Amino acid sequence: MTKKSIASLIFTLTVALTSSCAVIGQGNFDQGLTLFNQGRFAEAIPYLEEATYDNPNSAQAYLYLGRAHLSQSNWRAAIQPLRTAFRLSPSDAQQEILNLIIDAGFAAALNEFRLGDLLNPPNRPRVIF
Repeated sequence: MTKKSIASLIFTLTVALTSSCAVIGQGNFDQGLTLFNQGRFAEAIPYLEEATYDNPNSAQAYLYLGRAHLSQSNWRAAIQPLRTAFRLSPSDAQQEILNLIIDAGFAAALNEFRLGDLLNPPNRPRVIF
């Protein structure tokens, strides 16, 4: 093989490997988004989590991961991906994400408050763990 053909082969392999990694990462997000849009939120979560590992700078992956957790009433689990989406998003999208973060925080607090009422009804002795 000549130096030119070896260089051409290395270049081709490099392009093929880097583009296949990008496609794999995008595939997780696309699959997660498809499941999310079908209302299959629990099934979407693992794909969206993988998409955040594939591309840690993808505001969309974090946003949809947070929204999938919200749709499952996993309030606490939604907060961190939404905070990351907020940090990575352009300023014109941040207000919508901030509203989701606030809603998730209030829902988590309300859920804990209600859980406390169930564990400690007013007419019963207080249970301490």
